[in-house]
Amino acid sequence: MQKIYNILVLFLIIIALSCKKDNAPENNTTKPLFTLLSAKETGINFNNELPFSQEFNVYTYRNYYNGGGVALGDVNNDGLVDIYLTANAKENKLYINKGNFKFEDITTSAGVSGTKAWSTGVTMVDINGDGFLDIYVCNSGDVHGDNKQNELFINSGIKDSDGKITFIEKAEEYGLADKGYSTHASFFDYDKDGDLDAYILNNSYQAIGSFNLKKNERPKRDPEGGDKLMENINGVFKDVSVKAGIYGSIIGFGLGVTVGDVNNDGWDDIYVSNDFFERDYLYMNKQDGTFDEVLTQQMKSISGASMGADLADINNDGNNDIFVTEMLPKDYKRLKSVTTFEDWNKYQYNVKNGYYHQFTRNMLQSNNGNNTFSEVGRFSGVEASDWSWGALFFDMDNDGLKDLFIANGVYQDLTDQDYLQYISSEEIVKSIVNKQGIDYKQLIKVIPSNKVANQAYKNLGNLNFELYTDSGLLEPSFSNGSAYGDLDNDGDLDLVVNNINSDLFIYENNNNNLSKNHYIKVKLQGEGKNTQAIGAKVQIYLEKDTLLYEMQPIRGFQSSMDYTLTMGIGKEKQLNLRVIWPNGKTTLVENTKVDNTIILSQVNATENYAYPKRDLENIFIKSMNNIEYKHVENNYVDFNRDRLLNTMMSTEGPKMAIGDVNKDGFSDLFIGSSAGNSPTLLLGNKDGFRNSAKKLVFDKNAASEDADCIFFDADNDNDLDLYVCSGSVEYSNFSSNYLDRLYLNDGKGNFSISNQKLPNPNSYNSTSNVTSSDIDGDGDQDLFVGERVIPSKYGMPGSGFLLINNGKGLFTDETQTLAPEFINLGMITDAEFVDLDGDNDQDLVVVGEFMEITIFKNEKGKFKKENSSLPDLFGWWNTVHTTDIDGDGDLDIIVGNHGLNSRFKATTKNPIKLFVKDFDNNGRVDPIMTFTAQNGKDYPFALRHDLIDQIKSLKKIFPDYKSFQDATINEILSPKQLENVAVLKATTLETTLLINEGNFKFKKIILPYVAQLTPIYAINSGDFDQDGDIDIIMGGNLYNAKPEVGRYDASYGVFIENKGNLKFEANATNKGFNIDGEIRSIKTIPNTNKIIVTRNNDSLVQFSFGKNAQ
Repeated sequence: MQKIYNILVLFLIIIALSCKKDNAPENNTTKPLFTLLSAKETGINFNNELPFSQEFNVYTYRNYYNGGGVALGDVNNDGLVDIYLTANAKENKLYINKGNFKFEDITTSAGVSGTKAWSTGVTMVDINGDGFLDIYVCNSGDVHGDNKQNELFINSGIKDSDGKITFIEKAEEYGLADKGYSTHASFFDYDKDGDLDAYILNNSYQAIGSFNLKKNERPKRDPEGGDKLMENINGVFKDVSVKAGIYGSIIGFGLGVTVGDVNNDGWDDIYVSNDFFERDYLYMNKQDGTFDEVLTQQMKSISGASMGADLADINNDGNNDIFVTEMLPKDYKRLKSVTTFEDWNKYQYNVKNGYYHQFTRNMLQSNNGNNTFSEVGRFSGVEASDWSWGALFFDMDNDGLKDLFIANGVYQDLTDQDYLQYISSEEIVKSIVNKQGIDYKQLIKVIPSNKVANQAYKNLGNLNFELYTDSGLLEPSFSNGSAYGDLDNDGDLDLVVNNINSDLFIYENNNNNLSKNHYIKVKLQGEGKNTQAIGAKVQIYLEKDTLLYEMQPIRGFQSSMDYTLTMGIGKEKQLNLRVIWPNGKTTLVENTKVDNTIILSQVNATENYAYPKRDLENIFIKSMNNIEYKHVENNYVDFNRDRLLNTMMSTEGPKMAIGDVNKDGFSDLFIGSSAGNSPTLLLGNKDGFRNSAKKLVFDKNAASEDADCIFFDADNDNDLDLYVCSGSVEYSNFSSNYLDRLYLNDGKGNFSISNQKLPNPNSYNSTSNVTSSDIDGDGDQDLFVGERVIPSKYGMPGSGFLLINNGKGLFTDETQTLAPEFINLGMITDAEFVDLDGDNDQDLVVVGEFMEITIFKNEKGKFKKENSSLPDLFGWWNTVHTTDIDGDGDLDIIVGNHGLNSRFKATTKNPIKLFVKDFDNNGRVDPIMTFTAQNGKDYPFALRHDLIDQIKSLKKIFPDYKSFQDATINEILSPKQLENVAVLKATTLETTLLINEGNFKFKKIILPYVAQLTPIYAINSGDFDQDGDIDIIMGGNLYNAKPEVGRYDASYGVFIENKGNLKFEANATNKGFNIDGEIRSIKTIPNTNKIIVTRNNDSLVQFSFGKNAQ
């Protein structure tokens, strides 16, 4: 009994951790884009009903609720799109389109109901090149023993006595009777030999709990149950997976396969999404019959339990982007009641063992066109859609932008945390376990079953999507496979959705009656055995845009689309169109009328297509002369001590200072180090930089984390001295390792440390920034030093320190006298002395986390906070940079923020708040972060168990997840606990440009969206393209974030080109300014056209820029 109990509990835990999933919005009065048709209207009575079985259920077969698929295509060549539907426990169905949304069930006469168990994915494909669509059905799950072989129904092209088409099952004959737990299959000509090959996507036989994750078994092939690439050799399919470089692993849990040209070389590539712990695969076609699996080289973050996927050009830049679904709930209550996330240690364990950076959310991989992707799902607002299966990009409203549909829902939610707690109790387990085994009916009937709304997102352009509230598609359901096609030939795309235990959804698209957008339909006739021209591309040239479509009908989840390409073109009245055929030939059609169907044949194409070379007119050229330096981050985990933090503060370096310390005419570099490592001094010479041997003085303070540094003349002896901030959170706030350091230069580049206790002799402060200026006009350099955080007291305000120089390098903290408003200013991240009002003295701009952009006016050496006209800009600011961006003679401000590619969103109306206090009186500060919902109430980001770990007494108040799921901060904490609480806020997370309009008045300018894709930690400016105005370069990324919020890794550097009149442009190529990693500092070497970039835990990168770049 105990053994059965332990196995059952283990199984439940595995399910909960492996499969982590909004209620539909209120109806509005606007006529919806789509209308749901009834079975009475269509004649389709189809319900993928799953009856209970003691022998075969969700506990005996893990993919029990994965549902069925949809295939659309004209199987009888009458010009109307027919429908094939797979069922799991019942007969599959084929419905012939009779026109006007009327369908007839011909399943029995056609002979396509299927005789095998548990059908899943389905594909319509002309497999033998006879001009008629055949049907390939994947089967899975041994319901009655060995009866799960896939089936291939060959279209006879012969009408029966009633004039109906018939099929003959020939999977074995074709070599396609695969015996794996097949999910789907994609047919395409990967080797360009003129016939269609196949990728069969399988889901491992092996039980989830039986794997040893320490031993990565990806290379271990399962010849029967693994994925297979099948080459078509004279009409028979042969497994060539090993030769082609395709994994057929026992840890492959394939749920999605999507084929398309990812790198624009004219050859079909493959994306495979895997469920559970195995990572996804991206196979790049090497054009020789083999593939390279390159996902970890091109993508930084991927979905965890990946499900369906689609591949399409969503921003009309000519590159195919990739979207993968997962199970992160969008609805707050469901997030709190069904979701758990891996902790930091488990995440690192998985990464170490080769499973890569996987996170619980949908992923939208924006193709940068240079063999890299930027994950922008959080920026686009599509990262959370609940338990999501199929994902389809298609232009719902014919405006020229591909919208997004996601099919959602699981019939019984095994991730419900209260259910898992209930069923894990020994008493309950004993009640359902008897001598005959487990009473699955009793076990299953208490699993929660809640419909979840399908999701539709309208594409707004520039990678922005919004919930398509008037689409008519947001129906609560248990939906799985879905497919689109023009079922009524009216020029817009209709939608079919397969549901578990409920009727099929058939949606009629009403776009023609709702908008004046136009369309073009293209039917492609291939040649040879590829009659549908699978792999062909269609480019549509509009006045201001170019649209890209590919003939790849197999996409989404377990489904295939109609072969006629129906493409929206907005308000355009005329267009040019190009087809790039699978054999490399091309057809150009000019001045085509809209709202029209054209038929094009590959056989008529005679001209070869040459793929255009990428724009190689780079402004920035990366140096090949590598500098012998690499920053090493120490092994410290902030979350072990500060459990409610979402990101680490110990990895915000290294920062860098540049100056000629030995007066030899070459600039030298000082680069700070992590705690426990020595900083580095690199001496410049005509050939570059060399590591200085004179660094023993720096070694003495290696225990400190160098948070910032500056070269300046501290003692007025005409050489450059060095100030280094000691920061981070790795020590007690009483540690001397937080003392800043002043190193005095003897004029030859030899440094000695001053014995001054800085910035304040009476305290230890974790500082993060230093800036210098002669603020009192006495001829020497004074300092501002900012305190980043009080260790173990995140959220409590740090202070700024104004250090006045006596002219000999001795500094006195005069903050109380000259700048009392610096005291308890906040969690300061950066500051810069700058003359903002043109009065010839240096004012100060200070930024920080949960701080506003604060400007202090210099009034004869004293600083007073200026009530500027800055908007309500409280942010998570990381860095500040000033420059005259508009060329009007005053200095403007650029401030790097957290960015918009994040789970966190903040506005003035709906800010993020941080409640800071020792709520349980245990001597430690408890920082609880909340968001303000539309109802004006504040809800915590942290999950129930995370808050209980921090404040143990909450367990009695919230004994289960349901009681916690909609609790506000005022219900979690008592009025007494909230007394004297410090409340910080953030109202914007957007990296911002502020134009100085004089008298401390500023105008906010929207920067190109690429500046918002990651936290920005470094900014520089200059006329990099030598066109007479100031451009901007930026860098960032933050990898050390909790799995529940995910890494911030979407940026490869940012180049923003100033086009004049406050107009700015950016593109994915960055004009050559491409850098991988966590960028922390960007400096221009004085009097050169060279830039140095520091990266956390990585080497330096050097660029030259301009016309003479080399």
